[in-house]
Amino acid sequence: MRIKKFLKWTVIVIASYFILSTLYFGYDDIDSKKGIYNFYWSGINGLWKKDKPFGFRINQPVETSFDGTDGPYIFNDQMFTVKKGNIFQEKNFDRTELIPVETDCKEFPEFKVSLKNEYPLENEQYDMPQKLMAISDIEGNFTAFYSFLLANKVIDRNGEWIFDNGHLVLNGDFVDRGNQVTQVLWLIYHLEDQALQHGGKVHFILGNHEILNLYGDVSYNDFKYIEAAKRVSKQNGWETGLKYLYSEKSELGKWLRSKNVIEKIGRNIFVHGGLNQMHAEGKYSIHEMNMISRKYYGHGEKVMNDREKIILSSTDSPYWDRRLNFEWKYKLLFKLNGLDVEETSQQQLEGILNYYDADKIVIGHSVVEDITPGYNGKVIKIDIKHGKKFRSGKTKGLFIENNIFYGTDDRGNKTKLNL
Repeated sequence: MRIKKFLKWTVIVIASYFILSTLYFGYDDIDSKKGIYNFYWSGINGLWKKDKPFGFRINQPVETSFDGTDGPYIFNDQMFTVKKGNIFQEKNFDRTELIPVETDCKEFPEFKVSLKNEYPLENEQYDMPQKLMAISDIEGNFTAFYSFLLANKVIDRNGEWIFDNGHLVLNGDFVDRGNQVTQVLWLIYHLEDQALQHGGKVHFILGNHEILNLYGDVSYNDFKYIEAAKRVSKQNGWETGLKYLYSEKSELGKWLRSKNVIEKIGRNIFVHGGLNQMHAEGKYSIHEMNMISRKYYGHGEKVMNDREKIILSSTDSPYWDRRLNFEWKYKLLFKLNGLDVEETSQQQLEGILNYYDADKIVIGHSVVEDITPGYNGKVIKIDIKHGKKFRSGKTKGLFIENNIFYGTDDRGNKTKLNL
């Protein structure tokens, strides 16, 4: 009887919480392909929130608008930019000119970019440099990204490369969720050529969110980017608009399509999500995984064969896999979706590393509190919930020098990892 009473009141409390929170905070269901509300209730707090129209809506367009500087979006000799005051500007330009990028970051308000003439495919394997800096999951947070690179002497205050012949690895998910996405992408673009001129290298490993944007998936986009997509593409459909922004016709789209989803640097593998037993047992080479992924960048509608499905799957893909950082919340999520997914064992990891002739795998994708080694130091987890402010001390990455591994933050504090 006590158990039944306890369960009864537990259900009542949970149901009451959801009803009251929905009544106050609201609820919406958006068709992200068409950009319409299937259902919208503002919640009572819509009465005083300026950016939240009060009331119910069904099958009505979702309002989007600009919110701060954005761009540039470049298509051949056309440039689209959102200036301060949310002014949308379209103009023709000379591609040999330096392109200004406004950042909305008070410590570094603007930089200029020289456009590339071509976008050759990236190499997939590199010798280990004397020093390597890696960071993951910046998610459109330009201020944190700039703060981290500056504090760790990868760049100077003017955004110029000072890391000499060092390598900078960006381990996926530098887009979505934040509101400085294009600025982050253009800074990476800018640093690539500068690094090469000094004998260094920038490695931009694509994560699931870069690939979602190539597909036109707006699920994690700030509304300012959806508005930009509609204006630039001259289409109202959210998915078609975003897909156009990052299509083969755009400068950023062409550039992103040259990137890999996995690379090996020395005896270290860098991949956004992770590798699992299926990749090793299926004898997928690093080259094959990159080629399969690249074949479908922005072309998710094509039919995949069984071998390709493993690399593109939202469960098993190298840019989606979570088995190397399988926290309880991910286990629960998979269970609720009826998926039978097990954490990678130490023995399985040893087999994976043996097949790829590697010592360590560096992953992002699944958040950890700090730069964290796992699996007896053979997996390094670097997806941190980065700080929002300049030199917050909360933005962190991985530094490797002379094969010694350190965690480092955006104040330049380094701590040797216990491997």
